[in-house]
Formats: sequence, C-alpha cells, structure tokens
Amino acid sequence: MVKNTTGGNNNKKFARKHSGGSKGGIKLRVSEDEGELFAITTKNLGNNMFHAFATDGLTYLVHIRGKFSGRGKRDNTISAGVWVLIGLREWSHKTVDKNGIAKMQQSDLLEVYSDMDKVRLKDTVDENWEILLANDPTRINKEVDKHEDEIQWQTDKDVEKTRLLEEIKSGTCAKINLNDATDLKAPVFDLEVYVDDI
Repeated sequence: MVKNTTGGNNNKKFARKHSGGSKGGIKLRVSEDEGELFAITTKNLGNNMFHAFATDGLTYLVHIRGKFSGRGKRDNTISAGVWVLIGLREWSHKTVDKNGIAKMQQSDLLEVYSDMDKVRLKDTVDENWEILLANDPTRINKEVDKHEDEIQWQTDKDVEKTRLLEEIKSGTCAKINLNDATDLKAPVFDLEVYVDDI
C-alpha cells in the first residue's frame, strides 16, 4: 500500500463507498403508508428543523434526521422550495400551548427529491401536485398589479428630456435669425441656422 505522507486533503469523504452509488440508479422512494406525505419546504428554522407544507393542506414541523446531516448532507441539501417526503410522528399528538393555539404536528424527514426526481414523481404518482407548486416560496408571483401603470417615477431631468424628444419628433425646431444691428453701413445678412444642423 502507498503511504499517505501528505496527510490527506478531505477527498476520502467523496468515496463511492460513502455515497451509495449514483443517485440516478437508486429506486425512487414514494409514499408507502398513510403516515407518509409529500411536502415542500417553506421555511428553514435552523437546529435541524424546518416548516413544510404537505399535500393534505397542513403545515408540519419537520425534524432532519442524522441520516441527512454530516456525511449524508452532500446530495440532500434542504432549502426553501425543495420537495421532500415526510413521515408523521404518530406518537406525537397535536398539542395546545398555554395561549390556546394549536402547535404544529411534528414529523421526520424521510427523503429529499432532486429536480429529476420531481419529474419522475409527477409521471408515476397520482397526487395533487398543484398544492405544492402553489405554495412554493421561490416561485415568482406573475399577477400584475392593477395600479402599476398609473404611477410614473420621474425626475426633473426626465421630464425635460421627454419634452425635448417630443419637440424633435414633431419637427418644430426653432429658427434663429442673426442680424448685425450695430453696424448700419454693413450689409444685413439674414442667416437661417437650424438647431438640428449644429
């Protein structure tokens, strides 16, 4: 064996034995039980927890298990708008805090889906995916504001510029006449100078 004299450069953690093979060859994990729900992440809370909006229309507090942290975090990064599979904690009942507000039901993270997995899920699983797409926090709202065209933000320079451009387009340019009135003996020249020619 070759002796490691340099001390390593953190490449050992990327070995095939730790990744479990290529992600494309792994069987797609789908919901197998009624306690497993498809969801989309809406808010990262830190401390290995996040909020997820599930296909049943409820928001859940999801705990990231140890499998998805540390060495397993490489292909399982969780940010807003990522599709996940969560498992409900059946032993954790819905509780009410001292103010009478119901707390979110807790659940565990079971699977993180990539963009390729999303396409495969839409093709193979019959689920209402529009619920997840409608609650995607990274999606830009395409609705146009009704009052957007009524407000025009301008400075004085912008107003002057638009006025000058309208005069040029209309073709009315000022005519300048130069008359030499100081010397009466000199012939008077009537010169026409157009502003556009300058």
